[in-house]
Amino acid sequence: MYLFFRDAFLMSKSALHAFIDRARADDVFRAKLEHLDPNQIIEFAAQQGFIFSPEIKGRFINRWKGVYFCPQAIEVGQLCPGLVPEGYKNLIHYAQSTCSSSFLMEEENDFRAGGTY
Repeated sequence: MYLFFRDAFLMSKSALHAFIDRARADDVFRAKLEHLDPNQIIEFAAQQGFIFSPEIKGRFINRWKGVYFCPQAIEVGQLCPGLVPEGYKNLIHYAQSTCSSSFLMEEENDFRAGGTY
């Protein structure tokens, strides 16, 4: 059972990295991401063959809300500017502004399940 969860995590992380790599290298792909909202990005990524876990989908849907640290967040925000809420310089700036210790566990549980909170 542990191997299943570990492999699913690694596969999803590798899908996110592959998505980032493609957006870096492919100008047409990146241009299509420019004005998409979070759900449209997930749908577009799936159409392009990227299979994200509920956790990765949750990161997009919630714009990394409540995340203290994620090395990919700033680059994803640059590649998908529609993810960065108005008034924030990048996704980490937004994510860290939404961290609240009293609700963090609840947020993490929703986030890991890919839900919206």
